[in-house]
Amino acid sequence: MRLLILVNTLDCLDENNALLSNAFHRFGWEVVLGEINAIAADDYRYFTRGVLAGNNGPYDPGSPALGDRETYFLDECQLIWVMSQPEEHVARNVWQMLWIASQHTAFVNSIEGLVFLNTKQALGYVLPKENRAFSYISNDFSLLWERYRQSQDKWWVAKPPNAAYGRNVFLLPPNGPNVRTILQCLTGNAGVPDIGWGGVGGFKAEYAILQQFIPEVAQGEKRVIVSCGKAVAWHGRQARPDDHRSNITQGGKLISVDLHSNEIGLAELLGQKLMAHGINFVGIDMAYPYILEFNVSSPGGLYDAKVASGTDRSDQVAQLIIAHFKKH
Repeated sequence: MRLLILVNTLDCLDENNALLSNAFHRFGWEVVLGEINAIAADDYRYFTRGVLAGNNGPYDPGSPALGDRETYFLDECQLIWVMSQPEEHVARNVWQMLWIASQHTAFVNSIEGLVFLNTKQALGYVLPKENRAFSYISNDFSLLWERYRQSQDKWWVAKPPNAAYGRNVFLLPPNGPNVRTILQCLTGNAGVPDIGWGGVGGFKAEYAILQQFIPEVAQGEKRVIVSCGKAVAWHGRQARPDDHRSNITQGGKLISVDLHSNEIGLAELLGQKLMAHGINFVGIDMAYPYILEFNVSSPGGLYDAKVASGTDRSDQVAQLIIAHFKKH
């Protein structure tokens, strides 16, 4: 059996590329690490450049995929796992070719799910109201500004719908002096005149989310990895004293935590809802009883959970994925 894992670069593997390629190799699978931005077609047979994993020992996060780079056809694989978003200027073509390939070959996470559900905008679709923060979504600065002004006594969070790693996430205090500027910035400064003779035309608006701040976040967040609807690994994150974001990439502290039964139930409820859309591997950010967001592309957490707990759960992830696709 052959698994193709599509990555952004073969020169530096992230935690999922390393741990999960090792796990599938331990279960006797042939694993190919392929470049997602190199998808191409030979008479409408789709292929990419890649490296056969496992010949140079197990990988560690950050290591390169050593070996000769060869051509691998997608229809010669039994399973494909998209582990990276394609680069923006080729993304439309890559997603289109991968969707066509997915009509004949199984994907761990469906192309439809990766394109349409890998966004903070999807929380209202997959979660009950009591498990998500109240939010406004718009590319109209005036609408978001008016919503904030109507509740200026509350704390809010403003952020882009499709950014990751805590990028451009702002905590807006009551009657904050910079809130107007922040909301203008996040919506593309579309209503701010350009300096210069005659100005510059064109559509510049960008979407932003204005979300009520959840006090539970101050106690720390939990990242939960869910595979085929089962919570398999988790760890805690605490923000720095000088930052409201707990993302590890923003200096958040990794801690070991327990997951109580209600948290497991909520994570698995979301995982099962996503499975109905072909999403079988997801990372969930939780401050119970709220889900803050989820990532279905290449969610970090499996390696961090290993560091925090001392236990590597990648074999359990692989077993669940293999068993799921044997049944389908």
